[in-house]
Amino acid sequence: MHTKITALSFFALATLSLSFGTFAQTIPESPEAVLLSNKDGQNNKWNGIGNIFKDGRRYCTASLLDTRNVSQTATGPAYILTNAHCASIVSGAISNVPYKGQVQFNYFHDTLEGAKRYDIEKVSWASLASSDVAILELKTSLDTLLKDGITPLKLATTAPTKRDLVHVIGSPGVAPGLRLSTCTQEPSKIVIVKWVTVLTDYLQQDCKGIAPGSSGSPALDASTGEITGVLSGTTNGLSPDDQCFWHGLCDGDKTSFIPHDQATQSLPVDFLSYCFTNERFNIDAQRCTLKPNFEFKSERNADITLHKKPVDRHDKAPTWGVDFSMSTAFYRFKTVRDAHACYSSDQYSGAISTANARIDATIGREAGLYFLCLIGVESAEQRPSAGLRRNTQILTARLVEPVAPQPPEPTYILENYGYYLGVKLREEISRSIWTQYYVGPVGETDCTKIDRQDYKRADTGFVVRMDSLPRTLCSFTTRSDLNTSSVRTDLLESLDQR
Repeated sequence: MHTKITALSFFALATLSLSFGTFAQTIPESPEAVLLSNKDGQNNKWNGIGNIFKDGRRYCTASLLDTRNVSQTATGPAYILTNAHCASIVSGAISNVPYKGQVQFNYFHDTLEGAKRYDIEKVSWASLASSDVAILELKTSLDTLLKDGITPLKLATTAPTKRDLVHVIGSPGVAPGLRLSTCTQEPSKIVIVKWVTVLTDYLQQDCKGIAPGSSGSPALDASTGEITGVLSGTTNGLSPDDQCFWHGLCDGDKTSFIPHDQATQSLPVDFLSYCFTNERFNIDAQRCTLKPNFEFKSERNADITLHKKPVDRHDKAPTWGVDFSMSTAFYRFKTVRDAHACYSSDQYSGAISTANARIDATIGREAGLYFLCLIGVESAEQRPSAGLRRNTQILTARLVEPVAPQPPEPTYILENYGYYLGVKLREEISRSIWTQYYVGPVGETDCTKIDRQDYKRADTGFVVRMDSLPRTLCSFTTRSDLNTSSVRTDLLESLDQR
């Protein structure tokens, strides 16, 4: 039995980026983001863009939706549009789930004082199944917000099909207030692996000034002012190796005008306009394609799982090893190398019971990316529909081949944190190299005999309670190709004893 340890840092969600070399044509460089003011009402048309607060803290950007019919009479609840990852969802899709939070509109730097916040009632719908979009219902009616002077925004009814100018307006965490980024937008079908979401059909922009807190920002058509998409992330800041290895952005797209290392990504939202009936969000509306939702849930929280490529034909191939649940009676699955193939009904398995669902199918034998496609069905006869395909759950694995030389053994610095001894491993988190560690009692811990499955992962460091010292520390370095260093053995003791 070893000491319970609290990590100093958590795994950071990396942004994605890739430079695709030289393009046949170029587009003008986008201007820097502009801090917007509204003290004199000059930007009231955008005062329906605000900030979500959870537990009193700034969270994500959101937009008030204009759901009025042609008579322009507001009779329904108020709804906001944001990202699914801002809606307390970790996988799959959800609907009609309570949500504790508030939204503050008119979120300009010069209108913040005394501003009113409105309670959020629930998540009407949110999906991370090849998406990152959420609709949240407020406890306040749209009519009340209109009387409060808040201006809602219309959803575009068709997805953009060509390159065009957009305004992305959000509240990045650098400082309170809305910022306007004007830039070029274009559709893209280049597969991007992003956390637990695999994007296959999205919009990308070359906007500047995007930062944490910008999630959920609306991308507005510069001509119509309608919402064409909701901002999900950015592709700046990673090395080409990380872009390729972790996010599948390896091969370059000569048809794209925007290099991925300069891009932000948003998700189209045109399909949502068909899910409102009499000014109320209605997932059962005739033309709404959000159902059937099979409520996929899994404990898996990594964007890509890594497995060693079989050494030869006698070496056993790795398996998916995925435990999950669904609300449907059955599921179907298949493994593909191109995520777009998940949306084709070809080569899916037969219907399998979702009771104690686990997939142990072989992933593959060659190095590279693999995608596991999952759909839920109520019967063996149920055929794929538009909604079923939209909710396809895609998981990702990469087979790697360890290369020489071995990574170096871990090094660390000890720091006193009062009741805890801090073990600092490195300054910054790296997705390409990390430390595995185990702490056990002195005299009873032989690091050479500890099962590797009993080690914990540390990115920048961890802490051990002072009253448990001295302890034996076992550690080794792991690289993204799954090559490992030799195991190091150290004695952890109070700095006062040294």
